[in-house]
Parts: sequence; structure tokens; C-alpha cells
Amino acid sequence: MTTDPDTGAPPACRPAARTAGDLAQPGCSMTGFAAWLARLDADVAVVLFGERDCANAFARLEPEFLALPRWRFYTTALRETDVVAGAAEARLEQCLRAVVAAGRSRALAARGPCTTEMIGADPGPVCEAVAAETGASILPVRTSGLKPVTQAAVADEVADLLLRVFHEPHARDPDAVSLVGLATWPSRDAGGTRTLCLEAAEVLRRIGLRLGAAVPAGATAEDWRSLPRAVTAVAPDLAVFPKLARRMRWFGMRLREVPAPSGVEWTDRFYAAIGAMTKRDAVAATAALPARAAAVPALWRARSRIGGRRLAYGIGSHHDFRPELLAREGLCDLPLLLELGFKIEVLIQERDRPEVHKRVRRNLDALGVDLPYRLFHEPAALAPVLAAGRFDLAYLAPFLADQAATAGVPTLAPP
Repeated sequence: MTTDPDTGAPPACRPAARTAGDLAQPGCSMTGFAAWLARLDADVAVVLFGERDCANAFARLEPEFLALPRWRFYTTALRETDVVAGAAEARLEQCLRAVVAAGRSRALAARGPCTTEMIGADPGPVCEAVAAETGASILPVRTSGLKPVTQAAVADEVADLLLRVFHEPHARDPDAVSLVGLATWPSRDAGGTRTLCLEAAEVLRRIGLRLGAAVPAGATAEDWRSLPRAVTAVAPDLAVFPKLARRMRWFGMRLREVPAPSGVEWTDRFYAAIGAMTKRDAVAATAALPARAAAVPALWRARSRIGGRRLAYGIGSHHDFRPELLAREGLCDLPLLLELGFKIEVLIQERDRPEVHKRVRRNLDALGVDLPYRLFHEPAALAPVLAAGRFDLAYLAPFLADQAATAGVPTLAPP
């Protein structure tokens, strides 16, 4: 993998060279919008401007959605008579007023289900009228499943929306560094702690900096409120967030693409890149991390057992709109697995067509990845591909484990 000689960062992601999320499954923007808002730890209501059945599907997106202490999705529950009689906007107004009366501070109206998209129903004037009368913050958002888009585009749209909704004026902090698009979810093993944030905060403290916000993974309303406070922000793949990046720069922030902290070497590069960006030397601070001291001998022990084994690195199958799994086309964990000594082939869920190979090669070249790859056109076709590759291990989305078991290949799932 090629890197920036000054910072150790991956090559810059230029929109002309590749489209972020181009090697992942496309998605329904309404579903992605709902998935991100369901994950948000904030008092936000989401009004789905459409029929009831679309709302029924959201609880099945992820098991933890079923355990949310308060369900934040509301639906206008449009009926056939509403659509035929042109009463969709009236139902939206009724629903918005009910949500506002329930005491929600903000309501986000999604022009999402395909029915309202097809009939051309416009939530904008209704949202403006109810907001003006009640003082609530109500934003109409255009989403639908009629025209599938990249998951990265949806994540960017939602992130930009959340920053617009929550940002508040702050005194600028030149010593704060925010994290964008990294794996900053709370860890189940650490009692809900955002472990990468803890590590980053410790390294930054040692070089005279502070950790700002961490978005969007695991972000709270406070993260979005305080994001513009930091002067500096870093991301592993700015191509995932063009709209959010433009808004952050409009707030006066400076953004830099840096390596994702995966493995010892690339974690060193991650902090070294932040140090170079802020004119600090992060080498000693990174070397002093207890986790690094434990990781180095563990790495060499692992290499002695793993070196030379064949690993299938699967991308293109995830459908959960998580930016850390979309960054660099899902290849952010590749440096760690290479560091462990695996011989890797990339497996991509795509059809075997000339135009697909051209797109795959363009994206891998843009990322500086020169590994061999194989294609499988659907999940059910993965087992024979794994068997043909004689792989010792497969790094795959969890739902593909049954295919790997059929091929007799053990699996490792992304965190």
C-alpha cells in the first residue's frame, strides 16, 4: 500500500479518481437515514412521511434497536384514501403537531417512503408552517428507495444534517482535534467506553492537545454541538464526507486525511500524522502507550504462527451505513492483517463483468492497494469461491459465516 511520504497517510481520495462506497452495496437513503438516527444518543424525533409498513421494517435493521429506551420514529401512516385524495400533506401536518405537542425539541421529517416520492408530495411548506407556529426545529429531508445510492452518500447526508441541527456557537479551541469517520463506537467489552477515544485523548494530552468530538460513530448530541469548536479534524477517508467536510471548513475547521489506526505501524502513522498537522512530535507519546508496549511482542508471536497463511478479506457485502466500514472501500483493517503476516486476497461482492473489473481496479489503484482480488456475485455464491482459493481464514461480514462454514473456512468479523 502506498502512502504520503511526509505523514504516512494513504493517498488523497480525489472524487475524480473514485467515488466513496463504490465497492459496497447501494442502499435506500430512507433506511440509512433511519439507521443513523436510531443510533444517535439525543432527543430527536423522526417523522416518516409515508405509509406505515416502511416504519415497521426499522426495528429489524439491528437487534439493539429493539432495546431502545424510547422509540423515536413516527409515521404519518398514509392510507390509500390520503394518497388518492391529495391529503398526504394534511396527514403530515397532523403528525408533526402531535410530535411537537409530545415535548420533542426537534423533529426531522423524512420525505422518504417511495409512495410520497412517486406522488410528488412536498413536506417543505408544511414543515415551515408548523415550525413557525410552534417554534420547533423541523427540517424536511428528501430520502427514498426509488433511486439507490451509495451508503457513503447517505452517511454523509445524515452527518451534514446532524451538524446543521445541533451545532452551537463556541469559542474556538486551537488545541482540540476531532475524529471523523473512525471506529469510535462504545465497546461492549469495555462497559460501553469509546476505547479509541480514550487512547486518542491520552496521546493528545501527552503532546499538549485535547480530544474534541468524535463523529459519527457513537456520537451524542454533545459531539455534534461541539464539533466546530476544534480547529483541527482528521478522517481516514474524506471522500466519504464531502458535504460534511465542506460544512466543517465553512466553520473554519481544517481537515486532514490520515491513516486509520489499524495495527502497530499504522497506529503510529495515525498519531504521527496528527502530530505533523499540529506541529507536535507524537512519536514518544505513542511509544509510551501501554497498549503499544503489549502489542509489539504479541504481534511478533502472532506472526510466527500466522505468517504465510492465506486470508480472504471480504468487502462489498456490508449494508449498515457505517462510515468506518465504508472508508477506503472497507479496507481500513487491511494494514493490521498484512502486519500479522497473512497472504491476502480481496473478495468483493460484485458481478463478473468487464465494467466491474474496470471500476474495481480504478478504486484499488486510487487507494494504493495492489493485492489480487476475486468476485462473487451474491452471498450464496461465496462458498465455492472460498473453497477455490484454499483460504485458511476469511475476514467477512458476520452474515456470511454460514458460507464460510460450508467451505470449511473459519471466519473473523470486523468489530
